[in-house]
Amino acid sequence: MPETPRSADSTETVASSGRGPLTWVVAGLAVAVILVVGGVALLGGDDAEVPLADDTTTGSDTPGEDVEPTVTRLDLGQEGGRCMQPTAEALAEQPLALEATVVGVDDGLAVLEPVEFFAGRATDRVEVVAPSESQQALVGGVALEEGSRYLLAAVEGRVLGCGLSGPAEPELAEMYAEAFNR
Repeated sequence: MPETPRSADSTETVASSGRGPLTWVVAGLAVAVILVVGGVALLGGDDAEVPLADDTTTGSDTPGEDVEPTVTRLDLGQEGGRCMQPTAEALAEQPLALEATVVGVDDGLAVLEPVEFFAGRATDRVEVVAPSESQQALVGGVALEEGSRYLLAAVEGRVLGCGLSGPAEPELAEMYAEAFNR
C-alpha cells in the first residue's frame, strides 16, 4: 500500500486503501440486499394471492375466547351462454375446489362441512346461498340436499356449474382426482 505523509512537519505516515466512505456504504447496502433476497427465497415468500370467495371470515386466535369457525360464503352462479365440456384441465385452473357434506339447509342457505379442500384456502365451514328449485332448473344448477356430499368448484365467490360441480359421484370424483393429482 502506498504511504502518504500526514503533514509536511510530521514524520508519521498513514496507510491508504484507496477506498472512500461511499464505497463502504455501497458495499454494506449490497450485503443487506443479498441477505433480504436470500431470506425471502429461503422462507418461500409468495406474493401471489388467490381470490377465494366473497365474505371469507376468520375467527379469533386469542386464548380464552370462543373461537368462531372460519367460513367461506358462496353463491350458486348462473352460467351465461353455453357450457363447454368439463375437463380436469379446466377444473385445475379454478381457485377454489372442495368436497363437502351438506349439514343443513335453512332460509335459502346451505351449510356444508368440508371433507377436503383441493384448491384455495381451507375453512371450517362453507355456506352456499341455495337457489330456489326454479332457479336450479333454469341454471342446470346443483340441488344441495342435507346429508349429501358434493364436489364444488368456485371462482370469485360463485359455485361453477357446467359439470364442474355436483354430487360426489364416481365420474366427477375421478375428474377431481385427475385435476388435483389425488
